[in-house]
Order: sequence, then structure tokens, then C-alpha cells
Amino acid sequence: MSGSVSLFRFDDADDYRRVWDTLAAAGYDDKGVSETLGGTMASLADKKLPVLLRRTSGGTPLETLIRLFILGVRVPLEPAGAALAPMGPEWWAERGLVTVAGGEVEGTVQLRCYQGLVVAFDFHRRGGAALPPDHVMGISPSSLTLAGLTVRRPSRATLDLGTGSGFQAFLAAAHSDRVVATDRNPRAVEMATFNAGLNGLSNVDCREGDLFQPVQGDRFELVVSNPPFIVSPDNIFYFLHSGMSGDELCRTIAREGPGFLAEGGYCQFLANWTTVAGEDWRQRLAAWFDGTGCDALVLRQGSSAPDEYAAVWIENEEGDGRFDHSFAAWMDYYGRLGIDAIHSGLVTMRRSHRSASPWFRAEDTPDSMTFPAGEEIARRFEAEDFLLTHAGDEALLATAFRLAADVRLDQHLQQGTEGWELLTTRLHRVEGLHWSGNVDLAGASLLVLCDGTRPMADLLADLAQTLGPDADELSASWPATVRRLVQFGFLEPA
Repeated sequence: MSGSVSLFRFDDADDYRRVWDTLAAAGYDDKGVSETLGGTMASLADKKLPVLLRRTSGGTPLETLIRLFILGVRVPLEPAGAALAPMGPEWWAERGLVTVAGGEVEGTVQLRCYQGLVVAFDFHRRGGAALPPDHVMGISPSSLTLAGLTVRRPSRATLDLGTGSGFQAFLAAAHSDRVVATDRNPRAVEMATFNAGLNGLSNVDCREGDLFQPVQGDRFELVVSNPPFIVSPDNIFYFLHSGMSGDELCRTIAREGPGFLAEGGYCQFLANWTTVAGEDWRQRLAAWFDGTGCDALVLRQGSSAPDEYAAVWIENEEGDGRFDHSFAAWMDYYGRLGIDAIHSGLVTMRRSHRSASPWFRAEDTPDSMTFPAGEEIARRFEAEDFLLTHAGDEALLATAFRLAADVRLDQHLQQGTEGWELLTTRLHRVEGLHWSGNVDLAGASLLVLCDGTRPMADLLADLAQTLGPDADELSASWPATVRRLVQFGFLEPA
């Protein structure tokens, strides 16, 4: 890895406020940027630069700031001076945010607006240039996925492991008394420290060090991490590679993280993990959590063949220049390890008071999600707790349940010989994790009666009188169905 060069020079704490005020005066925020560019940052990812340059050609301070700190293009000195007033380009250059040369000004970092934050990070291969080893990643789709699934309950202490620009730490700062943000990349630590100062977050402490080394002896109610999980033979980029073999980094976080959790605390991290031919991905992951004293929920978001996985990440790192050579090296590496597939998803662990008998669950994520969905993750843990204390069918059916407010019922019909014929009846949820599943008409009729006032057994008995002999099959299968409906949030114990 290359040595770190000082990024910013902010000796006067008031300088952070001066930068912030300049951006605010121009309307450089979520609303101003998205309206000027004609879409959210995510929706603009595939737009060609000429399109975005045309949309920022009016010469206003906001348009000029977007060109400097989002599009990454050089701006003539005069409009740059107007946008960077009252301090001026030279002042910004002295503090490391722009360079001034040949009558033009260029931003040194991106400044991304997100929900009231302004977060600095590196441009990605600006002008086609190769990434440096200490590149600091921006707010990526994986960053937003982790942010959207994080359990956001009040926390006395939160750890952001592998913080990068500090994005996860800053979101956690809003519901945490204190946040420790760590990274083994010295440049990332400096970037995160600058961002904490720019956003006025005095409760964020940025520390350099690998994995849990900087927080020995500490305990946290929340640990979040978007680690360098790429399964690769390379150890080039801090933000992609850990230098560990295969998926050992993610396994290490799962094994060591619980030692830094307070009782009832959550550890959530994005992970890539591997399987060999014939190996069940759930079985492989279950071994990660044995003996940790943590309940664990894994939500798998996808899996890839090794060649497809390698192609995507090599192009992301290096472009086309050394693709063939790198691809051959990656495939040889996967062959030596026997890797048949690479999976990705979110791991959530909770330090359990039942350390002798923690549970493990693994699911494929639904086709769609609505963020934020962190409370949905916490609710799943509470649902599992409820089911453990109501393990018998009698105790389960003695409970009164309420149908969740976001449940919808869809019926699909087709033309038949005597009019419309019912094909499927399907339940689905429209908030958080959009789970769905088929249900028969008898089950649907039973669920709509769940208003939290009567035990499930009473509702089932009433329905049995209506159905007659047909109720026997429903009565036999219904306890298992109720358990699944509770797990996935369709039913809530009243």
C-alpha cells in the first residue's frame, strides 16, 4: 500500500463552518443538486457527462459547485471565484479542497449531499486514471443498502468498522451518544475526520487501525461495517481487499465482533462468502456463528458464478487495460480454493442473553425493499424471541394476533368456462422488506379477522364451523403457517 499524503489543512475550526456556509448559500444540498441535475445521484449514474454539463451550464454558483465537486471538471477562475466566495479559490486551495492552475480551478474531492450531510470522498477514476491503493470510496449502492437496513435505535456507543469516508458513522451519530469510526487506510481516517468536522459531529471519534485493534476493551450497542469483502487474489486497494484468503475477512468479523458487543447489541455487516460444489450456503454460514453467543440472521441478496463475479470487479478496479491478465489470475485463484459460487448479503448478529442456545436464520431477500428497513430487522429478532417462548402449538394459538397494517392481498384470476376462475391468492407487504407468499381462501379469511382482540384458537374454531370437514387440514397446518407469518411480519402478537 502507498503512503498517505495529508489531504486537508483545517487548523482553524471555524473554517469548517465557512465551507459549510458557502455551500449552503448556493443551495448545495440534496434538493438543489437533484433539481439542477434532473434526478437523484443514483438515477444519474449512467448519464453521459455532456448531458450533465449542459444541465449545469448557466453559470450560477450552485451549477459551478456541482461541476467542481460532483462532475469533477475544471472551471474557469472567474465563475469559480463567484461560487467559492467570500473566501475565494486560493483559500480553498490552501485547505486542500481545490487546485488552481492555468486560470482554472479543479475540485480535489467529491462532495456528496445526503439527508442533510455533506460527505467528501475521492473521484472514481477521473479521466480514466487508475485508482490509487488508498482510494476512499464514495456513497455506493452497498453503502445505501447497509444504511437502509441498519437498526436505528438509541445507542450509547456505536462502532463503524472500516469507515471509509465516515458515511455510516455519521448516520449513526444521530442516534448514538458516541461513535468510533475506524479504518486501516490512513487516508480514509483523515477523510472521515474532515467530514465529521464539516458536518459538526463532535460525537464521532476517527481512529486508524485494522479490524478491532483500535477499540480493544470497548463495548458497543451497535457495530456496522461495509468491509473490503471482495473475494480476490489481489491486495491492492484498501476499500476492496483485506489481504485475507477467500471470505476469511467476513468470517473474522462474525467470530470476533461479538466480543465487542454489549448485551443485546447488534453487529451488522455486508458480506461476500463462498461455497464449493454441492455445499449449501446456509450450512456454511451457520458454522460462522457457532459459539459466538449471538443470534444471527443472514439475508442473501444474490449469488454469482466466479467468472461473472471476477469480470465485474476487475473492470471496476482496473478498466480494460489489464483485464485478460487479471481475469486469468482470479480464475486460477478460485480454482485453487475450489470456489463454485460467491454470495452476497447482510449479516445481522445480536448478543443474546440465551448464550447457550442462540438461533441462526438465513433467507433470500424479497424482490424489493423500501428503506429505511432497520426496524424490520429488529422486529424479526423480536419475532424469533416470541416464537421461542411460544414453541408449543397450544401456547401459540392462545395468543391474539394483529394483521400488520402494510399487508395487502392480491388475487389473480383468469377466464374460465363459467366466468372468472381464481388462479392464486397472494399476501404481500408494502413497507420495509416486501415479503410475499401464497395463501388459500380459508387462510385469508382467517387472517382478516386478526384484530388483536381474540386468541387465534377461537378464530380457528369459528372458521371450522363454517368450513366443516374441510377445516381439519387447515387446523393441522395452521400453527406452522402462523409461525412463518410471525417471522415475516404479517402477524404481530397483540
